[in-house]
Amino acid sequence: MKTFAAGWSLQKPHENYFKKFLRLNGMALAGIVYPKKVPDDIEGIPVLDFEAAREAVGPDDTVLDTAANPALQQELATFFAAQGIPLVGIPAFLDRLIGDDRQDALQLPVEGIKASDIRKLKTRPAPGPFDQHFLDPASSRLAATLDGVFRHSEWHHLIGFDQDDTPDSAVFTILLDLGRQGLLRHLIVLDTPRLFLDAILKLKHHDANASFTVSVSEAAMADLGGRAEFYRRSLSDCLAPFARDEAARDPRSILLSGSTAPVLPAGALLSAVFFMRRSIIDYVAVADACQGRQYRILLRQPDTTASNLVAAILTPALFGA
Repeated sequence: MKTFAAGWSLQKPHENYFKKFLRLNGMALAGIVYPKKVPDDIEGIPVLDFEAAREAVGPDDTVLDTAANPALQQELATFFAAQGIPLVGIPAFLDRLIGDDRQDALQLPVEGIKASDIRKLKTRPAPGPFDQHFLDPASSRLAATLDGVFRHSEWHHLIGFDQDDTPDSAVFTILLDLGRQGLLRHLIVLDTPRLFLDAILKLKHHDANASFTVSVSEAAMADLGGRAEFYRRSLSDCLAPFARDEAARDPRSILLSGSTAPVLPAGALLSAVFFMRRSIIDYVAVADACQGRQYRILLRQPDTTASNLVAAILTPALFGA
């Protein structure tokens, strides 16, 4: 069985995830069908006119509906209907492959997400606006949108997050908001040090009177290499020694990490600002780990890269005197 495309719109940014999926899994389109053969190929894929398509495309083949122009899309649909071959949308095509992938052999375009994760997501209720754990309506709406993107394999909707923002800016904005609420007492940088320390420096420049301390793990300091001394000097007025158990001793501390690792282990739930690299799949994992506990969660998606989902978990201890 071969896979063809009816029309071609995959050079557009919103289809980059699908093109990445094809590349990761060594899948190649056998041809692109147009009413007329202009040009001979697109990105190395042969272009077939209707006459050639009648010979090349069989009833067991898959033809993807990828035309962007409505008139062209209708012309292609009419042609293939006459051949008794239905057009398949990209989400439906992906959904079928994910549903059949019982060995998690597929490589999905977001690192760490497996087909079984998507199937598990489909068994859960979608996030709703009445979930008391969301800190604000924007977080609730974002969770629902990302859930739909991955639940229905509608990866093209990630283009909706193209809003001229960056992960660095999102982290800074979250820390700034927490500072305005008087919730910044002690920040613990566990990893991804340059991103978090740059946001902290920007925060101090934004508000010279901001009063909080910062400690940096040994691993994070080593990761800075020659830049470590710059951060030591720049944060000399608030830099504190790092102790592995300091967050447990003072639950009003806030962990900073590039992954969900700090909030997933069993034990005391700690406040943190971190990245959900597996997007909504990490959100599900965190929600499961925090089940039965009190917490509020903030979500921000600064750009179209799914792995840049930034989260903040706030626990009741953070609001203590």
